[in-house]
Amino acid sequence: LFSVFVHITGSTMALANIKKFNWDKLLSKIENADLKRKVNILRGKANEIAANSAKYVKEPEAINFGAYKDKLKFTSSAVNALETAYQGRQLPTFTATLPAFEVKKRAMMESVAKSVVDLAKQDLEDLKVQLEEFEELRINKDTSVGDLQQRFPAVAKEIEDEIKHHQWS
Repeated sequence: LFSVFVHITGSTMALANIKKFNWDKLLSKIENADLKRKVNILRGKANEIAANSAKYVKEPEAINFGAYKDKLKFTSSAVNALETAYQGRQLPTFTATLPAFEVKKRAMMESVAKSVVDLAKQDLEDLKVQLEEFEELRINKDTSVGDLQQRFPAVAKEIEDEIKHHQWS
């Protein structure tokens, strides 16, 4: 995982930034519990990458072919063959380019996701307005009889008629 991360970033400088990142400051600004949980999962992955960095960043030690030649005297020619093969190796380099279709598909997916986010933000604003209206109309201990008469005029008229005609039951 770390080697992929280093390959993507191109250097270990990004790893140093992961180690210095102030996760507590970010988490203190998040109020949503579900979002905090997701950020903590991301923090765990980042810490895992940082912990594994010491193991995978350093170059492997060079093979001491001379010591093997001394230990394996009867097959020293095989060690020579392995040494020439090992030193003549060329590791493959991996590069990737996305096909035009994939680039277009990702751009479309990004635009759809952006529009969904924008619509969700608009819905959230509408819901906040509805909540404010509900809070204004809500009956609580501070609600007066006059407020109830304005809110429910039919009930207020019925009560007035009952009082006027002395219908107390």
